[in-house]
Amino acid sequence: MEVQKLHVLLDALTQKYGMHGEVVNIMLTGLIDYDEMGEPVLKAVYTLDVDSEDLLMEAFEFLHFSYEFPGKFEEDESETWYLDILDEINGIDPSLN
Repeated sequence: MEVQKLHVLLDALTQKYGMHGEVVNIMLTGLIDYDEMGEPVLKAVYTLDVDSEDLLMEAFEFLHFSYEFPGKFEEDESETWYLDILDEINGIDPSLN
């Protein structure tokens, strides 16, 4: 329930600040369970706020690239924009480190 509340809160923040259409929100939190055949099954809570399939595919490509080449973005200063956001978040709540 707490994780589901976080997903709802994220959607609410997007709406609160009028950022729908400007923010891409893809959040998946899941557990691996197993079916009767012993095969893994993902049981998940997700939030998806993407305006088009093209943007969704671009986000998937970004995630795949980030998974395949972790740390690659730190090499290019123009791609370190997220570090400022993380610093700001960490300044607000040290427990998020």
